[in-house]
Amino acid sequence: MVRRLGALPVLDGIDLDVAPHEVVALVGPSGCGKSTLLELVCGLQQPDAGTLRVHPAALMPQRDLLLPWLSSRDNVALPLRLAGASRRAARAAAEELLERVELGRFARSRPDQLSGGMRQRVSFLRALATERDLLCLDEPFGALDAITREELRHWLVDRLRERPRSVLLVTHDVEEAALLGDRVVVLGPRPARVVAEVPVTAGRADGRHREATDAPVVDARRRIHAALHAAIAAGRAAGTEATA
Repeated sequence: MVRRLGALPVLDGIDLDVAPHEVVALVGPSGCGKSTLLELVCGLQQPDAGTLRVHPAALMPQRDLLLPWLSSRDNVALPLRLAGASRRAARAAAEELLERVELGRFARSRPDQLSGGMRQRVSFLRALATERDLLCLDEPFGALDAITREELRHWLVDRLRERPRSVLLVTHDVEEAALLGDRVVVLGPRPARVVAEVPVTAGRADGRHREATDAPVVDARRRIHAALHAAIAAGRAAGTEATA
């Protein structure tokens, strides 16, 4: 798959698949086209060349894009209402989700009354509230403090265990990619190509969350870092600007 912005090549020869119920984490240098790839998958952009086959997907963009005239509850409930749920049922489901991320008392607050981290959690819940089989999450925990970040990572894993779905996750955090991904896809500098795929063999069959000290996670993190550094060095040598 190829995508350009005017004369600027962004993606070049991307070949990527996501299996049912698989979590694929995308990492790569800043500006390499990770967010563009998610928008292509969600149908917000069209490729200039190549074939794209996807099921209907839900996107959580980097910016929360909450509707400012709606409360937290109604922002989370929005995809349920669009899917045909009654207002009462959608609001009840939204309130339950907000309670689970400790935002229940802010259910009636509007976005301008929330902190950046709170807004990001609401945006995250709105994406999860959809019934789409593919979730595209663009830096879903980027604005959160370390403790909340860890809690929401665990909560996402638990939620996917309850309601299995495929996930395409963009993150700049290599450790986060190794903790959440069944497979980590490493992209090179713009125009982005897949330079490595790192499977993470630590399973979740026993119901235990992965830990940063687990041997498969440590090994995956090392391999991801090595692939990133090699790709950035190759990009600089070729005259492509890239930053981690």
